[in-house]
Amino acid sequence: MTDLKRFISEQQAKKQSQERHVDWEARKKRWLDELDQLFSYIRQSLIDAGLDPSAFASTTHPISEETLGAYSASGLRVQMPTGVVQFTPVASVIIGGFGRVDVEETGRGARVKLIAQPPENASVDDGRPAYEREWAWRVYPGVGARNGFDFDNTGLVRLFESIVGE
Repeated sequence: MTDLKRFISEQQAKKQSQERHVDWEARKKRWLDELDQLFSYIRQSLIDAGLDPSAFASTTHPISEETLGAYSASGLRVQMPTGVVQFTPVASVIIGGFGRVDVEETGRGARVKLIAQPPENASVDDGRPAYEREWAWRVYPGVGARNGFDFDNTGLVRLFESIVGE
């Protein structure tokens, strides 16, 4: 067997072993909990900044994933002074992250992605399943994974500026 064939064979065996040991219900629960925490943070940050509490509406979105099955996930609609911004969960099992939420201003078409990923100082794959690891949200404007930034207080401002304008 060539070194390349051996390597590929080992990688396939590792993947199959990891797939057998993933608790998909725990993954789904963690994803749904992270969404609730994310939307609570957004809501509270905007209320603290002066947005009226009546500007928020919870939404529900059907999602179907091969590994997690069909389920409903919470979203958030925010009535900003100059437009409506919708936060829509897309999927938890994604390449390069632990979950994705699309953010767009209704009717305008500007969209950014929020991706849950390992924190920057963490190993990309430390062998633990996603539901046992630390998650950090990052914002990715436009298409692709370039020019992303942390979703912290400053990142929240940048997200809204890119969606509804400055």
